[in-house]
Amino acid sequence: MALIALVGASETLSDGGLRALVTVAGETLIERQAARLADVGVTHIAVAVAAVPAELLAACDRIRSRGLKVTPVRAASDLVPLVEADDGILLVADGLRAGGTHYAAIAKPGSPAILVTGDTVLTQGFERIDATRRWGGLASVSPPMVAELAAMPGEWDMMLTLLRLAVQAGARRLYCEPALFEQGEIAIVADRPTAALIEQSSLQKIEYGGMGLGRSAIMMPLVRLAGPLLVKSPNTARFLPHVTALLWLGVALLAASGLAAAGALTAIFGGLGLAAMRFLSAFRAESAAQDRARAVIRGFALVLLAGFPWLLALGADRAIPSFAEAALAPCLAAAILLARALYEDLGDRRRFHWMLPDADQAWIMLAPALLLGIGPLMFAILPPLALFQILLWLRLARRPEAR
Repeated sequence: MALIALVGASETLSDGGLRALVTVAGETLIERQAARLADVGVTHIAVAVAAVPAELLAACDRIRSRGLKVTPVRAASDLVPLVEADDGILLVADGLRAGGTHYAAIAKPGSPAILVTGDTVLTQGFERIDATRRWGGLASVSPPMVAELAAMPGEWDMMLTLLRLAVQAGARRLYCEPALFEQGEIAIVADRPTAALIEQSSLQKIEYGGMGLGRSAIMMPLVRLAGPLLVKSPNTARFLPHVTALLWLGVALLAASGLAAAGALTAIFGGLGLAAMRFLSAFRAESAAQDRARAVIRGFALVLLAGFPWLLALGADRAIPSFAEAALAPCLAAAILLARALYEDLGDRRRFHWMLPDADQAWIMLAPALLLGIGPLMFAILPPLALFQILLWLRLARRPEAR
């Protein structure tokens, strides 16, 4: 059994462009839909088109580069050869922007299902199901329905006709609250001003993400200020991992050359790069390769922190760094790893995560200390400070919330 998706890409805007190619946070709607579909196991996407302009062909090529098969279809007869008897078929409305949980719910194995919502002012852009319900933009149908549509005489809208066939067959209805449309969790992007509003709302609601005082209090606020610029172009997400990796390699080279303060300052910019990668991941469904790249860079940064004194000794032609540096720098890295492990183990109950120690905090404190020539003293201060932060967090995080 395979999962195949039929994605709408034929509706045009008032300016003549395709709705499916509207950009939200630097990513076209159809590419975001494809990423969400890949997350739930879809391997083949059929794009319902009236025409195939060059911009749509380019978007389909980018989707193929993620490992998905893409086939333009104009009629149900084009879709029939793509579907096997036991395949699952997902319908995705033209211009839909929805969360991963909604895709996952509709992709679960079983009988045909339709995502529905209430008939309110907020949901007028969706197809009506009955007197009180409207389509939520996602549905699953069976191969016999596709064959039935292909056998019907005349020309029919593939997406809406398959939806009506599913309704007539008594498909399961998965309900979602109309409030989700007000919050922008689900939306039909009818025009470019609507896309701009969704992007602005997403930027305002994005969480700072992750544990740590340095990231939560300094790095992510700075990244969020630059958020509108970061999300404008898809090239940002493409090149940011390479730039961030080069920054951390620069930290190693500067330290090995004896330029301790320059290396620490470069590490702060490397931390900003990692924070920016985390920020962008909230807007785009990351591939496994992107996620691994961020994890590798973050791990390399932590190893650099633990080995920084030895790199400095190498650059200064000293065989052994001072005890405060050589022994306590690995202790500092271990304390940060302990903080992350405790943070992840606590799961949904975690609170006050912003006060935990992290590598960003360490580099921010080390940079001025190295400039002033008191690096060994700062290496001696940071590990007990990190342990104090962990102990304080453990006490506050487990304190019951006031009712």
